[in-house]
Amino acid sequence: MKRALLLILAAVLVLSCFSFAGAEGTGENGLLELWDWGGESMTHVASAIPVGEGAAIVSSAVLPQNTDTLALSDGVNTWEVKAVLPDREGRIAVLFYEAEGKPSRYDGWHLLPLGASVSAASCVVKGTGADGLAVSRGVLSSASIRVGGRRFLLLSLDGPVPLGSALLTAEGQLAGIVAADWAEGVNRVLALPADGIAESLAGVAALLNNLPAWGEAPEGLTVTLNKNLVTVDWKEMTLPEKKEGEELYLVVFDTGNSYISFYPAETMTSATMVLTPGRYYIAGILASAERPNDIPESYVTISVPQAEQLTEYGFHPVLTCIAEAPEGGLKDGDAPAPVPATEVTEELLRSGRAYFYSHSTYQVTENVEGKTLLITLTTPDGNNYRHESSWLYAPEYMAEDIWFLSLKDIGLTTGLDQGGYPKGTYQMAFYVDGDLADSFEFILK
Repeated sequence: MKRALLLILAAVLVLSCFSFAGAEGTGENGLLELWDWGGESMTHVASAIPVGEGAAIVSSAVLPQNTDTLALSDGVNTWEVKAVLPDREGRIAVLFYEAEGKPSRYDGWHLLPLGASVSAASCVVKGTGADGLAVSRGVLSSASIRVGGRRFLLLSLDGPVPLGSALLTAEGQLAGIVAADWAEGVNRVLALPADGIAESLAGVAALLNNLPAWGEAPEGLTVTLNKNLVTVDWKEMTLPEKKEGEELYLVVFDTGNSYISFYPAETMTSATMVLTPGRYYIAGILASAERPNDIPESYVTISVPQAEQLTEYGFHPVLTCIAEAPEGGLKDGDAPAPVPATEVTEELLRSGRAYFYSHSTYQVTENVEGKTLLITLTTPDGNNYRHESSWLYAPEYMAEDIWFLSLKDIGLTTGLDQGGYPKGTYQMAFYVDGDLADSFEFILK
């Protein structure tokens, strides 16, 4: 099944008009409906757009933190969502479900040909509201804008729509997915356009290529998420057999990376780790005589939710950047602090003089400890490197909390130093207790 879905998603790269399978659904919108059955009753989450038998797409912004209790419905049939795979940018997620036969009222949809312009007057936005009733809105105007280096369509509508709604042309082509509300004006939204959908699906296909064949998750291996604080527990699991000279390890694999984190599985029964928001991981236990470098045949999937913006204690970022220290670097107690680099180069990153620099403010009346700090570096090819530490809110620092860490000393660039720095846009961010404190980008030419 996984290989077939991989081919379906990868086909977006080579087809200018991609066929979408659409079901008319409960609201007669030509959409599937996503429900969460984890509470006392079923809760409607969003509309979802089928992309083939057994797969549908939805805006990542609408997904709940726990995606283990989701189901898709066409108004007649209901299917359990087996896996949720977001793209690396957190724009859309692909929902995989075991579909026995086609959804009822099965129709054909098409993605708007890549590069084609969108005429606002001939478009409509369709979705389903929290009450489960169909929503259909006309488009008053449309403009192409760039937000965070990505292209979106800024739409003005004749009424409100929920996130995840589909932007359709008069010919029934999918022209976009509503990804965010626009702060200025009424009934204005940002929609990921057709080329962005194709790019996201291609990214998901690349992640799928890193996964072994899907199978049943190991019984007794459980995952608990609290934002990006992830606990994997295997005390109820029957551990796999091992040969002489082998040890058992829990391995955790970020599908966008080429390296594996591992923990001893015989002397521990659980492991808690701080993972990168918006990333997709797998975890399982295997036997190995050396440092594990394989993916277990049986594993659980971990979709770490996107981070909310950090606002507690009135947190406000002032400056977050790559800073440059003098030749020889800095030692504890040295002054002044590094200064922001005018240009980030591979030479600077390799030199040991590149520092992660943060200046922020907040308001507290006493020390607040026990917070997690995660610093991440994401390369142009999607590899994600992370450094975990701890965070302290303190009254003596709140008016001007300035700190900096050597990228080399914390090991954030070790893999790049060994394997090389790809050219393009790099993203850096830091998170406090799973909330996004600040982020920035730099370009290596």
